[in-house]
Amino acid sequence: MISLKKFWCASRGLSRPLICFFGFWASACHPGPREDYIKGDTMGTFYAIHFMDEKVVRAKLLTTKVEALLRAFENELSNWQPNSWINRFNALPAGESIAVPDHAFEVLTLCLDFADKSEGMLDPTVSPLIELWGFGTRRQQRIPEDHEIREQLSRVGYEKLSLDVEKPLISKTVSGLQLNCSAVAKGYAVDLVANLLAGEGIENFLINIGGEVRAAGTRPDGSPWKVAVHGPSANGRDGDTYQTVSLTDRSMATSGHSQRSFIMDGRRYTHILNPKTGYPVSADIASASVLAPSCALADGLATLALILDEEQMDALLGHFEGVEVFRTAWSEDYLTLHR
Repeated sequence: MISLKKFWCASRGLSRPLICFFGFWASACHPGPREDYIKGDTMGTFYAIHFMDEKVVRAKLLTTKVEALLRAFENELSNWQPNSWINRFNALPAGESIAVPDHAFEVLTLCLDFADKSEGMLDPTVSPLIELWGFGTRRQQRIPEDHEIREQLSRVGYEKLSLDVEKPLISKTVSGLQLNCSAVAKGYAVDLVANLLAGEGIENFLINIGGEVRAAGTRPDGSPWKVAVHGPSANGRDGDTYQTVSLTDRSMATSGHSQRSFIMDGRRYTHILNPKTGYPVSADIASASVLAPSCALADGLATLALILDEEQMDALLGHFEGVEVFRTAWSEDYLTLHR
């Protein structure tokens, strides 16, 4: 059962949807497995992991394994690392193939499935538009000229990718097409870390990578893990509202417009772009949170919840099991779209 409860917090100036952890217990209070904590930096953000373990010396070893895993993932799919696999693909001319490593193949397969099920509204080839609007590696945000948008649109479209799943190899049919898998990358990384912890025999944990969360098992007292998600106030200006969420064996991802957008001439331009028009989607929905079995699924659906209307979102969610979506409009409370 999912528990959502509104409360107020006087926080200001947060740079991303924030996930807070509540109610952690000191290991001295409970015999048996102790709660431990590791943290670090990855993918331009942070990671934090709480876990229950009887082996008191494992935190350092787990940190080494987690960071090696995340580093390997970044080396494949980071648009900010010049020599990453994804940037090597982005630099290729049309018709030239490149082998696809394991993590990239899984993420690409997921991205292409989202693109197909959303009729192209979540498209991993939107990177040229992201860069044009200044939301990518070049952070100079501006409103492009129409002819600039038309030029970049000619390089966008997942149907312009050719993926040989048997070898696997990938190529592009037009030069200048570029991949950006950030819509699911953090969520997928959370799932990777969850699989690593499970492989180490750790059954109770809470993972957070840049606001994308996955929980397994329970806290020491048997209660669910508790997190809180930051969102804008009802009018988008005065204060920050939060939702507390109880999680057991489930993932949560949150996406929003307020943290990565700019306002010009009274209009908000968001970082989430329509791959068909080349322009930012409407910013009427301030944020969306998704609860799902996997964090990669929650991550992609949280982005789509900012793009699609209610009817479209309900149709999309018909493809998935065990998903709940909550959206916040600037002038409204939380809206339950699907249970």
